[in-house]
Amino acid sequence: MIKNIVFDLGNVILKDSPSIVLENSKISNENYQIIKNRFFNNWNELDLGNETLKEHFDNCGFDFYVDENIKEILLNYYKYRPFNNEIIELMNNLKSNKYNIFILSNNNKEAYEYLKKLPIFKSVDGWVVSCDYHITKPNKEIYIKLFQAFNIRPEECFFIDDKEENVNIAKTLGMKGFALDIKNHGMDKLNKSLKENNINFISKIV
Repeated sequence: MIKNIVFDLGNVILKDSPSIVLENSKISNENYQIIKNRFFNNWNELDLGNETLKEHFDNCGFDFYVDENIKEILLNYYKYRPFNNEIIELMNNLKSNKYNIFILSNNNKEAYEYLKKLPIFKSVDGWVVSCDYHITKPNKEIYIKLFQAFNIRPEECFFIDDKEENVNIAKTLGMKGFALDIKNHGMDKLNKSLKENNINFISKIV
């Protein structure tokens, strides 16, 4: 029986990629593309906890002046990234139905420290974030850290992630799971998968 619902952050609880925070900024398209490709790609060292956002910014080696307002957004992007309200509602719904709620995410320390304090995450029972363990998904060891940290059994967990590879690894360890493609009727399909796994929640889909 499923007792624990485990959520990823990016493209699940949080909308789109982090670069969405720059889409309405007053910068040239050329500079936007450079910043997007350098700052918002290759976050491995950030997610492993080996680099701060400031160090990451400095290591990007931009050969043009980055306006202080843009720099502030980059270094605090996690404060501007929008939430997927349907997932937040589902998360609270599941919590009210007595499921334990966990976060399993590849993420950096600064984003994690900010996000975990937000009231929107009040229903979360525990977090396992890559920067704390220096391990990123899909390495199976980070899933094992989740089981160990909260003394939960994989067969009693349902994992929601946006990457098929991450969900497949979870399944090899005994978890149930679903790869969410939020833009392509993702919520409908997720709700169907939850029902197929006998997970109780209130669906708004008629």
